[in-house]
Amino acid sequence: MKQIVFTSNDITKIKELYSNGLSCFSISKMFNISKTPIIRLLKNEEVLKKGNSNGKKIILTKEQKRVIKDLYLNHNKNCKEIGDILNLTESFINKYLGTVYYRRSKGEANSEYRKGKKLPQKTKHNMKIAQQKLSKSGNRKQTGGVCKIFNVDGIKCQGTYEKFYIEKLINENILYPKNCEPIITPYGVYYPDFSYGNKLIEIKSDYTYNILIGVEKSRFTNLIETNQLMKIKWVNENVLPVEIIVVDKRKNKIIKKEII
Repeated sequence: MKQIVFTSNDITKIKELYSNGLSCFSISKMFNISKTPIIRLLKNEEVLKKGNSNGKKIILTKEQKRVIKDLYLNHNKNCKEIGDILNLTESFINKYLGTVYYRRSKGEANSEYRKGKKLPQKTKHNMKIAQQKLSKSGNRKQTGGVCKIFNVDGIKCQGTYEKFYIEKLINENILYPKNCEPIITPYGVYYPDFSYGNKLIEIKSDYTYNILIGVEKSRFTNLIETNQLMKIKWVNENVLPVEIIVVDKRKNKIIKKEII
């Protein structure tokens, strides 16, 4: 196979396109060749970012994972910006974020992108019409509650019950738990609310506790759902003890419950 030879102008152009964010595949299409020569050239020029198809598997360190999480959640950086900071490709960062529990949904990402930007009147009008049509059609289906996210002393709290719990511990000078990673169980992924390191904390209201143990139907599905309880039982028996806390905001108290 004849080896492709690039002129000095080609090399300069390819490096410029790559530094501006174009992928090796996109650049190869511009030159009507496969991406392999482009990757080889960039590698020889020592500008190829880690994460490209160069035959080497990238294994992130704990520090790199921490930095990615911090840049993504706390500084609202996108995949390209994070990749530029860590000298990794945008696609690699995107694939990695697809494996973690804190990946923003499409709606959240769009919301973040539009933060500080006003929607055009035409877009607002179209959204309003679409919502009215959906409402009138009777096809709208509520599948779950929407929890507001709070940050209490660096702890991410989903909803007012978790917020109440952490604030109560802080006000009473009690050591409070931290956020933690999800756990894969035979019944699906379990997302603990908090962790003390030696035990996990699950926060519930009276209503959500009754749903958890199968006493009440979910108001969103009108079904008795016990899958969450099966996850908690499995984690409690095989990973770490799980402590269920029922929060009563009106009476300003928290009640520990046994796992049934």
